[in-house]
Formats: sequence, structure tokens, C-alpha cells
Amino acid sequence: MLYGSLTGNVTDSSGASVPGVKVEALNLETNIVKQSVTDERGAYLIGDVQPGVYKVTLTAAGFSVVEQSGVQIVGNTLRRIDVQLQVAVVGQNVTISADATVLQTDRSDVNSQIAATQTSNLPMASARSFQSLFKTLPGFAPPGGGSPSASNPAGGNSYTVNGATQFGNNTKIDGASDIYPWQPQYVMTVPPAEAVQSVSVVTNSFDAEQGGAAGAAINVSLKSGTNEFHGAAWEYHTNSDLKARNFFYTGTKNPKYLLNQFGTDIGGPIRKNKLFFFADWERTEQRQLYTNFQTVATDALKQGDFTNSGTTIYDPTTGTAAGTGRQPFPNNKIPASAMIAAALKMVALVPEPNQPGGVANDYFSAADWSFRRDDIDAKINYNPASKVAIFGRYSIAPSAIFDPQTLGAAGGTGVDGSTPGNGGGRTQHISIGTTYTLSPTIVIDGNAAFSRLHTSDTNTDINKNYGTAVLGIPGTNGPSSMQGGYPGFSFTGFSSLGNPNTSNPFTFRDNLWVEAVNLSWSKGSHQLRFGAEFVHLLMADFQANSTVGVRGGFTFSGGLTSLSGAAAPNLYNSWADFLLGLPSSMGQDHQYIDRKSVV
Repeated sequence: MLYGSLTGNVTDSSGASVPGVKVEALNLETNIVKQSVTDERGAYLIGDVQPGVYKVTLTAAGFSVVEQSGVQIVGNTLRRIDVQLQVAVVGQNVTISADATVLQTDRSDVNSQIAATQTSNLPMASARSFQSLFKTLPGFAPPGGGSPSASNPAGGNSYTVNGATQFGNNTKIDGASDIYPWQPQYVMTVPPAEAVQSVSVVTNSFDAEQGGAAGAAINVSLKSGTNEFHGAAWEYHTNSDLKARNFFYTGTKNPKYLLNQFGTDIGGPIRKNKLFFFADWERTEQRQLYTNFQTVATDALKQGDFTNSGTTIYDPTTGTAAGTGRQPFPNNKIPASAMIAAALKMVALVPEPNQPGGVANDYFSAADWSFRRDDIDAKINYNPASKVAIFGRYSIAPSAIFDPQTLGAAGGTGVDGSTPGNGGGRTQHISIGTTYTLSPTIVIDGNAAFSRLHTSDTNTDINKNYGTAVLGIPGTNGPSSMQGGYPGFSFTGFSSLGNPNTSNPFTFRDNLWVEAVNLSWSKGSHQLRFGAEFVHLLMADFQANSTVGVRGGFTFSGGLTSLSGAAAPNLYNSWADFLLGLPSSMGQDHQYIDRKSVV
């Protein structure tokens, strides 16, 4: 539920119920007043209270006025304040300054709240996501998997709650579901921590309204403007030069890691007591030096010379079809005339070993990975009358990522183990919501939202069909621009060449429509809520990664240059198969494209 509720019972000094007491809840930041009157049981309910800090005033003839300040209202929570009135004394008001926490008796759910002071002041993980604070809540396993990447540009975390699957959580921002259709363990949008007003987390006994959740139902409320102008600016900086060296790291200097998150926000009145605005902008910039060890061929192996390998390389053109009776190559060298041109062109791109010792891990790779994202939110709140409240929000988050390949011109995996090349995109969200108090016992609220995530990742070689035009391998690449680049060459023991990442390239166009309408009705001691929510997902995605990718791929296991019944094939046999152009498996993935579904 987007809004909070305020309830309680009013009695006199004898404990008898007091009907007809006027109850007012004044938002201390916007001067918006919500009212109710106690019924014959002395009970009151205000069901459409926007999150914020309130002063609650109770007035009844013959009794002293009671005021209680500092009442914190959070979305999707029911706050109880019971009051005992005293017989009036001339000029006397009763002021209660303490905001005591009481046992929750009005709802059966298990819930926790994260306030703005916590998101602003508590230490978080490096990405400064409010989701990292979930580890402080009961039932949550520590959130993880939120590193920025081309397919998760918001840097959303995944987490499990009370043993339920990570796909069983439902997050709503300002009342609208924030679902990432392609990867539902993440969310589409993660607003900056400084823009969050409150987070309500329900982990058990959900209301029917909290549909789509088996683990946790999370309701996030963004900040709104107030009658006073408020602004802030911040920067959070993480620098590897300021960190102690890991005891087990053998280098003399920490690998580069730079993370900057800086931004600003401002909020205030457009028309006092009626119309308010809030806006924020935050940039996240991350640069990191990734280092890893690769295994590349020596100069001798590049020339087909296996004399010092300790492995006999057999001529696959000899012997039987079953691999028996094969004869070794003379002097354990593959003749230049037997090596194919495509393999030699790839071999020419492979860097020289730069580490001493054997072939394994003989190349130390180091390259800079970079990420940038801007988060921008704008929110308007309008209260045209005491019974009506309207809000609108627009958010946009463009991002960019660059992940170089481990072997440079020869390709290989991305240095961070993810998809290589240039990635990024843009996430947008627009929503509108309203609440209308039809009567003291009937409240109607609704919202509508549309979200779009457009993200992609393409390698730096995407603009040319290197498989067919450069290497001359028929059947690779294709007519689509998404089929460009080097095919993948995978080995036993040696690092892959070309582009072995089968999920690259990709482009996601995920759309989400959400509409909801609810009616709250109080009847005596009963509180009823009716409603409906419509969620429509559309994925117009390109990612043909069933086996080897859209450029084509080849696997060399070494079985064609080994002897059946003798020693098992190893990395040298695998490399020899490659030089001879004899893969153990090969293929190309294709994706059917329905142009009508691409929005």
C-alpha cells in the first residue's frame, strides 16, 4: 500500500469510550490535514495518510485538547495511537512529546521499516543501494549479485527471504510494481539512497494486496517536496590507494579501484500547502583494473612445433576412422602446409607469454573496466482539496559500460568474466497516483505506471564479419548487424580466442505496464479493502545464446590428434586440432525475430 493509516481508541479517565472526538493529523512539512471522528466505540481511522511526520490533535467538548507530535507514518503500515482524555481545565492543553512504540495488534503481517535517516546515514555496500540494508532485517539472507553490468544496469541486488526463492520478491516504488521481466530476481529501477523517504518490508502474512510475493513485499516511497525549500549535495568516494593491501596479494600496489557517487537533490513548494516538487540527480562512476592469468601458446606451439610438449601429436589423416593406428607427425611438428589460414590469422593476434614457468597461466592480463550511470528523478505532489491528493513521477537512468577482452586483439572473455565490449542503455519510469476520500469511512486510491528498460551489449568488433570476411570461414556471421565479429574458439586448457561469450551481443527492450485501483471501507470494527491490479509485461529481446552464439563457435577437444586407446587428449592436442582446423563440435545460433513485437 502506498499510503499509511492512523487508528486508535479514545477513552475518558474512567476508561469509557468517547464518541464524536475530532481527530486531525497535520503533516508538519506540508501542512496537509487529514481528519476523522471517533464512532460510538470511540474508535477512529484515517486511511490515506502520506508518509511523513505528523502532529495528531484530538478535540472534544468538555475535554482538554490532546496533541501528540513527531508521529511517524510509513507507507503500507497501520499506526495506532490510543488516547485517554482528561476533563477540561480552563486554558489547559495536553501535549505528548514522546512517540512510544506500541505492540502491533491491528495487522497480522510481519513488517519492518527503513527510514530516510537510515538510508542516509547507515553504512552501505559500495553501490549505496537501499537494498543492502535488507541484511539488517530478520529473515533476509545478505543481498548480493548487484555489481553493475550491461544486463543489470540499475545494480539491483538479489536476495532470499525466509528460504523462499529469490524470484519470489515483489518491489513497488510509489505504489507501482518495479519488475524486471528478463531477470525477475532484480528490479528495473533502484533510486538513489538519498531520494528514499521510507521502505516498508513485509516478510510474512501478506495482505491480499501484496500479490506476486512469496518472500518479501517491499514498498518504497520516494521523497516529496515540502513547504520549505530543502536541498543536499553529496559525494562518496572509494579509492584503492586509501585501502590496506590484502595480505595475500602478491603485487606491490593495490589494483586500481575507483568508485565515485555524487549528486544533489532539491525539494520545495510550487504553491504552499498545495503543490510541491522534489528532484534528484546522482552519478555513479566506477573504474577498476581487472587482472587475471590466461594460458596462451608459446612461439613454438604457434608454429606447430610440439617437440618440447611431452605430448605426441598424431596425424589425423592416418589410421582408422576410429582413431587407432594413427602415425605421429615427423619430429612432432605439424607442417606449415597442413595448418589452415584461418587458424594462422588468429594465432598472429595472440599475445606473447609474459610469465615464467610452464604453459599454464603463462600470460598475465590487466585491463581497465569502466561503468557510468546517471539516476534522475522528478516528483510532483498536488493537493487540490482536503479530500484529494495527486502525485506524478518521472525517472530516467542512462548507463554505459566498457569491458575489454582479456587477450586484446585475440579476444577472449571480458576481463571481469562478463560479456565483453560496449554496453549500456536507458531505463525510464513514469507513474501517476491519486487518493480520494469519498466519506470518512470510504477511501479510493489508484495508480498507473509505465516502465521501459532498453539495454544492450555489443563487442567492439561487431561492425565487421570477421569470421567470413577476414578468417574466410563459411557459415559464420550473417546478414544481421548483430551477427558481426569474431567467432568463438574454445580449447581444452588454453584460453578461448575470438568472442566465446554466447550471450553477446544482446539487446533488451523490456516494457512494464501497471494499473491498480483500491477501495478501503470501514464498517464498525471491520476494515475492508477491495481492489484490482493489472500487470502487463512485454519482452522484445535479442539474445540467441543456446549453444555457441550468433557468430558461430568452434570447440577443440584434442581427440583428432590423439591416439585412440593411448593417453587421453590434453591441451596440446586441443591446440593441434585448432591449427589443423578440425573442431570436435561447431555451430551457430539463430533467433527468430518477430518485427511486430519489437516496440
